[in-house]
Amino acid sequence: MFGQTGPIQAVDGLPAATLVLLRALDKMRSRFASERELTLSELRVLSRIAEARQASPKMLAGSMNLTTGAVTAISDRLVERDLIVRVAHPSDRRAIFLELTPAGEAVMAGVYDDYRGAITAVADTMTGEETELLEGLLLRLATSLGYPLEDGLAGAQSTTSAT
Repeated sequence: MFGQTGPIQAVDGLPAATLVLLRALDKMRSRFASERELTLSELRVLSRIAEARQASPKMLAGSMNLTTGAVTAISDRLVERDLIVRVAHPSDRRAIFLELTPAGEAVMAGVYDDYRGAITAVADTMTGEETELLEGLLLRLATSLGYPLEDGLAGAQSTTSAT
């Protein structure tokens, strides 16, 4: 499907198609963030918290390849905008969790509605069997690229760590 388009071609075939998909997803996520006056990192943090229901800064840092300092800076901005709240850990007074506020939940509901709409536009043209096949292939590809499926959407679920 994709072939050489110039003097240098790094990949073709399935690897090129996956790069095109990744770039399309990046562009869509950037648009979703921009429409909500968020940075891409802020949207990523909100997404991870929404998917985990609550997350420690350490869990976010690990699952997003950020420092805890970067997560703290992002969290400060999201708290200031009333999109997340810091909640004390029930058994470790040194630890906190981050949770969405009702405003944060509304933002993420809109993001996920937009995402579902974009994906559904294509999925509606596919049979149930094709959809299941594509889902399985995408998950196999993610696994082969090193994503541990047991971590779920939000990434590593270590929400009991302090920081």
